Amino acid sequence: MTITSTSAKVLEDANNVREDLGNIIFNVSPYQTPFTSGIKTGKATADNHEWLTDSFAASVGNNETIEANVVSSAAGSTRTRLGNFVQIASKTVSVTKKAEMFDRAGVPGKEMAYQLMKLGKELQMDIEKQALAVYTTGTTRNTKVAPTASAAGRSGGVPYWISAAANQVVGGSGGGAVNTGADGAGTQLVPGTAATLTTAQLSGLIDSVWNESGDFNNVKLMGSAAAVASLRATASSGPGLGMATDVTTNSSTGEIVNRVSVYQSQFGPMAVIPNKHMKANTLYVLDMSSWGLAFGGGKKIHTTDIATQASAEQKLLECYYTLEAYSGNANAAHYAVA
Repeated sequence: MTITSTSAKVLEDANNVREDLGNIIFNVSPYQTPFTSGIKTGKATADNHEWLTDSFAASVGNNETIEANVVSSAAGSTRTRLGNFVQIASKTVSVTKKAEMFDRAGVPGKEMAYQLMKLGKELQMDIEKQALAVYTTGTTRNTKVAPTASAAGRSGGVPYWISAAANQVVGGSGGGAVNTGADGAGTQLVPGTAATLTTAQLSGLIDSVWNESGDFNNVKLMGSAAAVASLRATASSGPGLGMATDVTTNSSTGEIVNRVSVYQSQFGPMAVIPNKHMKANTLYVLDMSSWGLAFGGGKKIHTTDIATQASAEQKLLECYYTLEAYSGNANAAHYAVA
């Protein structure tokens, strides 16, 4: 007798087969915040968070004095006071009592604890995107806004601290407008028609950063996927793009753990960092030492229990933060890389 799928008892006919659900939750969304994770952090104690900047006088080649000559008086330098407003980023979550009572795959502890951990990472990604964005929504500029009883405060983002025309490229023949205002409250920045990134454009931006940067070793190239791809194509005909020689390896397996793409600029190698949260076609030349992130209340995330009339637990997560810009023109940007 020949046994076939119609004469034999097959698994699909049974009603008592247990489900096969793995006890691990895989996060399929990206979680990387290379900008805000790579800059200094501090504490904000007022809605208008302020800091002081100063600069060195330009060096001269004729600083020579006659011995015992009468010294003339000279005024000392005047420091510049800058500020940015605190922005509140928030998330809420509700978890029912039943959700906490029953066994859940992939969550060995409290469901609320898992949700808070996940939302905390989402908040960090929101802050990363806001800090680097050209616009908030539509064509609304990502400039600083003072909080009022009816308007949310906004932390001015990176583009509106870069004010020098030489530090900005807005696109090809389609034109566009650079930001000419300073201190996070700049003018309307409009990316023009996307165009191929040229070596001359990139070298010019790097030159501008070199002139203002205090520590060029901390300068990095950061861009959207399209911008980094264009950079690779440009580098093939320019100074070049390669791999860092000081990669991190796993000593037990010999596996390369942390590879870094490097652009060989006119002033030395610069790490190239793709950023998933950046606006498409945007490339920054960032002096990471010229930025900081200040948090209100002494910690990054505040959790508040919210009263509820249902059989559920509800919590509010808030982050009170603002971007610090110590030297905006120690950075540069190309906003329309094809």
